Amino acid sequence: MPPSGDTPKSEGRERRASARVAVDSAAAVFLLDVRSRIEGRVLDVSLGGCRIRSTERFPVGIYRRVEVEFTLDGLPFRLAGVVQSVHDRYTIGVRLLDLSDRKREQLAALIKDLEEARRAESEKPKAEVPMKVHGTELTRSGS
Repeated sequence: MPPSGDTPKSEGRERRASARVAVDSAAAVFLLDVRSRIEGRVLDVSLGGCRIRSTERFPVGIYRRVEVEFTLDGLPFRLAGVVQSVHDRYTIGVRLLDLSDRKREQLAALIKDLEEARRAESEKPKAEVPMKVHGTELTRSGS
């Protein structure tokens, strides 16, 4: 057992303090120390951070200061952060830092709205799809 009563890490265990939601929106990452900008897409977002994928290789390692800029559901965001993880040469995880109360509330409301919309979409009844098996017409739920 690890010291101080910590539980061992399990494979695939969620370490995030806040829920993340999958999104797909244009994004820009500003690499502050080299004054560079890389275009990409934000893949998911939470109150704690986001994941960005680019067509260009990210020339940074972890703990580099960045700003990420994206628009979700008509709301523009430009948020300060630090590269927390490098998933591959084109995908980074950014931990958000110093969110103002206003930005945190906007982001929290947006995430809640996106989660509710996805939940409502997944709870919709599936359409019945007619099909024939050996000449007999049956209906089954579509996906």
